[in-house]
Amino acid sequence: MSTNTGSDRRTGSETRAEILRVALRLFTEKGYEGTSTRDISSALGMTKSSLYYHFKNKEEIVASLVEARRHELDDFIEWLAAQPPAPDRLEKAALRWVGGTTPENLQVMRFAQANQPVMRRLAEGGGDIRSDFDRVIDLLVGEGASMEDRLFTRMVFDTAGAALLSARGTEAGPDDVIAAARRASTALARATQK
Repeated sequence: MSTNTGSDRRTGSETRAEILRVALRLFTEKGYEGTSTRDISSALGMTKSSLYYHFKNKEEIVASLVEARRHELDDFIEWLAAQPPAPDRLEKAALRWVGGTTPENLQVMRFAQANQPVMRRLAEGGGDIRSDFDRVIDLLVGEGASMEDRLFTRMVFDTAGAALLSARGTEAGPDDVIAAARRASTALARATQK
């Protein structure tokens, strides 16, 4: 008979991270609506009440997944605001943003693309990272820029989402998607320097 000395127990933050990882996998495989909290707790080998200790419902799990990218965006905006004007500023900014894209970020993006109703509910509650990205655009082209310039600049940063959509039905892996996004961001950003 073995006894638990506590050395093999997870901390609260480790447990939350594991819940997020497993929930995202299940949401991706079965869809948001097709995944129950029971599915998540079973896959984790924990009771539903243990799961509810960390997250009150599935929507809170999704909000937590999106919140991680929001923190990355806040850090990115702080970095961008400190950058001096330069001809290659847009390219450097785009490469920094795309460079921060991880396979886990892509999985969250894939989830968001496939589960628009839950993403709209989150946006209504203030969880819309896309509108927060307007601050990046303002820093790069200014608030008075034409809508065409604003949209073009946004496209420089939307390459991971575009590459992810393009990868549907192919054998492309996360590294392929990120490499394609980096290449597209570079090409688009350089087009503005001419």
